[in-house]
Amino acid sequence: MVVHEAAVAHGAVEDLDFRTIRNPTFGAGRGRFFRHGVLRKARFGERMVLRRFRADAPRLRKAVTHDRARVQPETARCPRSPRLRAAPIDRKGFRGKISSWERERSRLDSRRMSSKTAIVIGAGLGGMASAIRLRRAGWKVVVLEKNMRVGGKLDCHAAGGFLWDIGPTMLTLTPVLTELFEHAGQRLEDYLELVPVDPICRSFFPDGKVLNTWANAHLFKIEIARQEQDQGQALEGFLRYARRLHDLGGEAWLYHPPRTPLDFLRWNFLKRIGGLPAVLGRKSLAAVVARRFKSPHVRRIFERYAAWVGSSPFWTPSLFNLIAYIEIQGGGWYLRGGLFRLAEALEKCAREMGVEFVFDAEVSSVLLDRSGRFGAARARGVVVKNYIEMKADAVVANADPLHVWNRLLQGFPRAPAVFRRLQKRPFSLAPFILLWGVKHRYPQLAHHNVFFSPDSRAEFDDIFLRHHPSKTPTIYVGISARTDPTQAPPGQDNYVVLVNTPPIEPDHHWDKERASYRDVILRRLEGLGLDALGDHLVYEKIITPADFSARTHAFRGAIHGHAFHSRRDVLARPRARCPGIRGLYLVGGGARPGGGIPLVLLSAQRAVGAVLEDAD
Repeated sequence: MVVHEAAVAHGAVEDLDFRTIRNPTFGAGRGRFFRHGVLRKARFGERMVLRRFRADAPRLRKAVTHDRARVQPETARCPRSPRLRAAPIDRKGFRGKISSWERERSRLDSRRMSSKTAIVIGAGLGGMASAIRLRRAGWKVVVLEKNMRVGGKLDCHAAGGFLWDIGPTMLTLTPVLTELFEHAGQRLEDYLELVPVDPICRSFFPDGKVLNTWANAHLFKIEIARQEQDQGQALEGFLRYARRLHDLGGEAWLYHPPRTPLDFLRWNFLKRIGGLPAVLGRKSLAAVVARRFKSPHVRRIFERYAAWVGSSPFWTPSLFNLIAYIEIQGGGWYLRGGLFRLAEALEKCAREMGVEFVFDAEVSSVLLDRSGRFGAARARGVVVKNYIEMKADAVVANADPLHVWNRLLQGFPRAPAVFRRLQKRPFSLAPFILLWGVKHRYPQLAHHNVFFSPDSRAEFDDIFLRHHPSKTPTIYVGISARTDPTQAPPGQDNYVVLVNTPPIEPDHHWDKERASYRDVILRRLEGLGLDALGDHLVYEKIITPADFSARTHAFRGAIHGHAFHSRRDVLARPRARCPGIRGLYLVGGGARPGGGIPLVLLSAQRAVGAVLEDAD
């Protein structure tokens, strides 16, 4: 060991772990291992002792100063809540947690410095997750954000003692989030408190029936069997089917996407090949649900999972029934203080690692070196506000792919063709959001509530075929104050009302229709049991798809980029690497695997993996 003998003699170090080196970090047969200042070489198969300094021993720390190009001004920020101990995370059925030894290695590897630099465009969740992973790999990282705070599509609004989350409404697949913090050498519970939400959702139907979706599959079965005859056993069979989809299709779509045909053999694909017809089936999500459930109420509950990916259940491939397994098996979660705390936690973690943030720094274009063969180019940096050039070895764009190809790559000859091709793909749903402060508490409501439309097919045909908002839409009402009373004044509620609408059309002017469509939603909720709701409103803010697009650069206001209306749409979704441009990578809800908090974090994992592979 290359350790000062005096330190050993005085007990300043202690044995941490004993292992046999099977896969050295660098090279095929030799490796260098860094452990709290301990450096040694290890041969393949050699036994080694890892040592660390005890907590009472002096440690060498490197002073790091953050040279910030711009100091973020004081802005109105959402109030913080006291940090409490995190609830336990159920990982059953999902990826196993990283061992403490791996977490130790991740933290120490982040100290390896590199001469490589990266610029991340956008401080959304995908951008910050990418920055954390790149910094952990030793890269120098700068995040450029056009707004005055982080978050991207995950935002919040505070007024009159109320606090509303804007964007994602629920957290699922929590092991993905846990892995990100462990990869950074941190603990999730030191930054956030996870709170389980049960029931996951309360569904209200036009005929007056109410059904709860429980995180416990047994309770959910009892709930359905109590109200819908003979549907309890059907639920068991459906969840077994959804689990098979998750174990096979989820592996390829979410966790370890294949890049070559040989990749199918690397995760025991042949052992589970019997489930392949279910994954590649031609039936739609709604068709499979209709075949398995007789009850129209239960069908509507499972059809709504297509909206998770911004799509119609009547066109979405049956593969996406795996979402039901993810939610029911893994549960739905809330973050104490609001989901926006996740954006703040990622910013804090990134800053502690040495990532630099620059706000009010909108990127106008990507610098390209077009000296490559056959028209190929390489990203060399970005231009901020049309005149400030910043150079980098890699550029990660946490932005809508269509915005990247249409606005940031205007000087690239292939950009118009790629943009036209992406425009032809179907776009996902656009959000119409109402933030209400309500002085009356309706006892029938839970944290997450869905008021279903009378005709689901007619609603989605209005959106995707006739391209206009439905007059009798399905309405989501989220009330985080039911789980976290700090989100509203005592005895009052904070409503986040979300209605899915079509992507913005050239002839549709939301500025003229925002008030009238708000009235449609209010009258519908009052007719579904929220009597005199309009009389109890003490605050209101309307966010149209046009407002959402202006703030986030979401093309046509589509919250998840492209929709998944065929198996081809799954494969045609933009990859992490931009075709024809080396050194430029896409991350976020518009890239693979898709939108939503866990999928965006997985997209960051893919993008950074591509960056590091190309840099070797």
